[in-house]
Amino acid sequence: MKYSLLIASSIAFMGFTTAVMAEEDIPALGQVTTNKKTALKTAPSAQASASRMIEPNTDLRWVRGDRKGKYVRVIAPKGPSGWVLAADVKSLVKPDLSSIALEGSAQPCVSPETIKVCTARKPTGCAAPDSAHGAINRIKRTMPPEGPVTTVTFDTFSQLQSAAEERVDQGAEIEPADRDKIKSIDTAEGTVGEGSLVRLVAFLSEGKPHANTGESVNCNLKGQENNDLHISVTEKKNGSEFDGIVVEMIPQNRPDNWTAADLATLRGKVLLIEGALLYDNMHVTNGDANNPLSGQPKRFSLWEIHPITSLKVCKKPTASQCDPDRTADWKDF
Repeated sequence: MKYSLLIASSIAFMGFTTAVMAEEDIPALGQVTTNKKTALKTAPSAQASASRMIEPNTDLRWVRGDRKGKYVRVIAPKGPSGWVLAADVKSLVKPDLSSIALEGSAQPCVSPETIKVCTARKPTGCAAPDSAHGAINRIKRTMPPEGPVTTVTFDTFSQLQSAAEERVDQGAEIEPADRDKIKSIDTAEGTVGEGSLVRLVAFLSEGKPHANTGESVNCNLKGQENNDLHISVTEKKNGSEFDGIVVEMIPQNRPDNWTAADLATLRGKVLLIEGALLYDNMHVTNGDANNPLSGQPKRFSLWEIHPITSLKVCKKPTASQCDPDRTADWKDF
């Protein structure tokens, strides 16, 4: 497993400068090592619950050099992110925030600079076909198979996140062959995984739908017409992005009315979102509104519906009145 942007220069615990970063940067990760048995806390507080105990001499990734009070934010090996006491760790390695090459400022890697040419000539975008980044780029463009669709819930995404952390980690590259480990995961709603066709009843969150600013998967092209549309959805009407997940519409063969502005008109309406499951492993969960993580999308799970293949709107005012299995309850967006 290769950890993204792990910089091998030792530093003092304080005194570094945080660089300005974009909305969805690949996380910069430093490193700490425990000098004693310590608790991985769900929040930087003595009163917070512990998700697990960490043994001495365990290497932990230090997320963006983040520190709050007596605690540092870390990711446990094949486990969740959380907080450990700064006094219980040593051998810090500084994440080099200033060296991050933002995807949004990268130059296009295709000529002529059109999404049609990018799609036809570069199935893995700007990433090498046999690379870990190339693998996830290919999956981002892959349509799910036709056939039975599994109705999932927001709790499903929590179950999937826990399973993925144990099998392939988060905030790290996944080698192409290892992605098979997340293709079949048992959940309360059935066995699903990356690439599965699923549907979810949801509302737009308080966050605004927007186009990404240029991504490797789309050859670093700029403009809404060339980029995925990032949509935060939640279980409750206008819920917090931190309590939601991300779903994305890709630019390939996207209907003309699937724009950020048109999507914004759906606020407050009950939506039925259908598409393929994708695990966005290159990022880190960011589901704690009290301790937000800069540079990462606000969401409690890295699992997405991506790409979206169908979006329907409930004809009735409440979610309980619309049955995903009853076609007459829904209209196409």
